[in-house]
Amino acid sequence: MIPTFLLAKLYVNGSLMNNDTGFEFNLKNIVDATTLIGIGPIEADGKSYEAGSITMMVAGTAFRGEELSREHGVSVRMGVPITVKVEGEQLAAGEQKIALAATTSDIGKIKFEIKDTISGA
Repeated sequence: MIPTFLLAKLYVNGSLMNNDTGFEFNLKNIVDATTLIGIGPIEADGKSYEAGSITMMVAGTAFRGEELSREHGVSVRMGVPITVKVEGEQLAAGEQKIALAATTSDIGKIKFEIKDTISGA
């Protein structure tokens, strides 16, 4: 089991931002190579977003959260950046707490929380 304080270091500080379809943030794998087989829910601003609302960009390729499974996993090597895009409402300016859950083929379900600030646009 990987400690949650270490998982929280996957988050790239300052990367949380609103976009045209909701919000996004960046992760960087600093732990070990793994295969993601599930993502979600992501909880932000009192709302929960399931896999169907989540897209990950890994090495320039988009992966929809609902498409991930043990048979269709995404290999993530150490040092690889990941952009996570969530379709939904934009987040309010100010500090936000985001809870992220994912499932890997080797560890199973992981969950961690991060805090970051979105500036008013």
